[in-house]
Amino acid sequence: MKTPQLPRPVPDAAVLDGRFCALEKIVTRHANELWDAIGSQDDLWTGIPSGPFADKAAFRDWLKDRASRDGQVLYAVCDKKSGKALGLYFLLRIDPQAAACEIGLVYGKALQRTPAGTEAFYLLANYALRTLGYRRLEWRCGPENDASNRAALRYGFTREGMLRQTSWTKGQNWDTVYYSILDREWPAVAARLEAWLSPRNFDADGRQVKALSDFG
Repeated sequence: MKTPQLPRPVPDAAVLDGRFCALEKIVTRHANELWDAIGSQDDLWTGIPSGPFADKAAFRDWLKDRASRDGQVLYAVCDKKSGKALGLYFLLRIDPQAAACEIGLVYGKALQRTPAGTEAFYLLANYALRTLGYRRLEWRCGPENDASNRAALRYGFTREGMLRQTSWTKGQNWDTVYYSILDREWPAVAARLEAWLSPRNFDADGRQVKALSDFG
């Protein structure tokens, strides 16, 4: 086994650019669009420790606070067609010494089940695992969050197991399911995502030719 070169760099890219979307490091101007896309949609925060938010001011304060914390970086998912921020990505618990971090997200309804949504994950995961050379990318969610558990498997994560009563959140016990992608696994996972995202896999109307599940 090759000895890793540690520590790895702290994530600091201002923009991660793709064909369907761009990930832009959070700045003040994103707040209004993200309020419309996700902050004002209470149902999107059911399985997330944060939210829902009383009003736009509360959401803006939360976003500003989260974007300023150490050990994490936030990106707005900006759709290339509309030019609007439609979702939010996090890199959390960033540990350059161990070259490990966690990925989290909140997608607005206009971003769900779209090529831009899948590409956004690919851009950030590729940045962490390939560009920066991180060894481990984690995904955590509750066992009852069916959409998040399905997304983790769809994107190529491996389920590692569940820890019970990891927190008391929103008035109840929360269990946590852990998933991961390791650096040695990323080339195969990335190739599958790249094949699905290829222009050859979309017709003239932008519809997929083959589903992601058909690629390996």
